[in-house]
Amino acid sequence: MRKANLNALETLLLSMVLMAATPITAVSAQQNEEGNFNGSAAQENFTPEAVVNGGDTAPSNAEPPTQAARILKLENQFNKIESLQKATEGNGPLGVVWPLWLAGGSSLIGLIALILSMRASGRSKKLRAEVLKLKGQNQSLLMRIGGVETQIEQERMVQKNLAMKAEAPKPSPIPPQPSPSITWSIPVPVLDPQPAPVMGPAPVSKASLINTLNAGDRQPLREATTAELNITSESENALAMGRANSTELEEVPGGGSYWLVSLQGQHWLFPTDRTLKGFAAAQPAKGLFDYEQQTIAQPQLVEPALLENSGTRWSVKTIGRIAVP
Repeated sequence: MRKANLNALETLLLSMVLMAATPITAVSAQQNEEGNFNGSAAQENFTPEAVVNGGDTAPSNAEPPTQAARILKLENQFNKIESLQKATEGNGPLGVVWPLWLAGGSSLIGLIALILSMRASGRSKKLRAEVLKLKGQNQSLLMRIGGVETQIEQERMVQKNLAMKAEAPKPSPIPPQPSPSITWSIPVPVLDPQPAPVMGPAPVSKASLINTLNAGDRQPLREATTAELNITSESENALAMGRANSTELEEVPGGGSYWLVSLQGQHWLFPTDRTLKGFAAAQPAKGLFDYEQQTIAQPQLVEPALLENSGTRWSVKTIGRIAVP
């Protein structure tokens, strides 16, 4: 089949080359015939008297032309030859004009393009067939792999079932039990239970609360707190303007900066753990605590401030002490 296609392609190529060369050959033959006809006519009319007389023949018994007339005839003959030469300069190779050469060349180029397209089409068909073949092989391989995986999974399940059956415990025979014997219980005297001593909560003291706060444990102090306090806005304004008045505090529902603890009829003002840590950066003069410089890493409470109740507010009776690094 491939050899037959090549023979048909060669026949088509030869026919197109002949079709492209036919106009060129015809024009060349026509030009050669015209040139031969003109040449033969010129040879037939060419005589020494014609060259001398400028191409015009005259009877031998005519009067000889003058020298000026001969020169004029020679110039006319030269101009005719020169114009004929210029007319033939535009022709291409083999005496064929360029448009005919372009027409033949375009036909040849079209033939070459047709051959290349036919080859490309054949290659694409071949590649397509190979791709389809590879797809079929790939599908077959996937089916085989799937069958092998299914078989492996089945074998694995069978082995698993066999292993589970082998690991199942076998029922052991029950040993013979002795016959039950009758036993008589001995009465035990009942003793009066002694009540366990009731341990009450450890007493809370000011010193213990100070130690727990400095140790970072705020839970005991939190449990002993009766209210949370903040400095009133009037006292804040008075402190900002430098007035030496007793600082007053008011109870807040939550988020206070100080804790109120009542012990043995006295009311003590403890700073919260957050407020105590803040004294490391700044020691504001709020009229609540005095600050003592010590060689320590974190601020510590030395003595809480003593408060007294004045209606709905609390005022400072004795200023407390804070040790700062």
